[in-house]
Amino acid sequence: MNVLKITTTPIKLSMSSQKARLESHLPEPELGIIRTPSRLNMKSENIKVNIDTSAARDSLGFKTARSLNRDAAVFGKQAAADATGRYAQMGNQMMQIQKGVTIPEIVQNQMMAQTKVTTGFEFLPAVGPDISWDPGSLAIDYTPSRIEFDPQPDMQEAVYVPGELNINVEQYPKVEIEYVGEPMYVPPSASPEYEERDGLS
Repeated sequence: MNVLKITTTPIKLSMSSQKARLESHLPEPELGIIRTPSRLNMKSENIKVNIDTSAARDSLGFKTARSLNRDAAVFGKQAAADATGRYAQMGNQMMQIQKGVTIPEIVQNQMMAQTKVTTGFEFLPAVGPDISWDPGSLAIDYTPSRIEFDPQPDMQEAVYVPGELNINVEQYPKVEIEYVGEPMYVPPSASPEYEERDGLS
């Protein structure tokens, strides 16, 4: 007969775990753009026309002070040369008086020579204007646009999170022993239910 009752309570554990992980943060890249606009430089010089009408005006009689001085000098030289020639011719004629030439005739011939009139036609202005020109020019300096990139990379940040394992004891083990039989008396006669049997003390 089984008089012992044994009750056992097992241990109760709970476990929680977390995997290891690598947390990374990748920031958005920044890119700087520098743009230089195009540039166009143009330099032009117009055509230049030079018109000199001094010669045409001189032929019309509208002379400058310089032209008047120049012409007066030329005319003076020519008048002096003509007068020298006339005086030389008159002297030569006077040297021939013995040939029947008289002084009044010589003077009359000189006066007649000086009053000689020459008729002619002349178109005015006798000289046209002097026209010259300098050609125009165009210089073009073009600088194309330019784009420069200035990347600013950021380092990737990484954080390592180690794994975890947690063990919790929710219930400790135990053993309970219970006696379920009748009590045992020593001596047996101490039991209140003891009855003497015949022939036995």
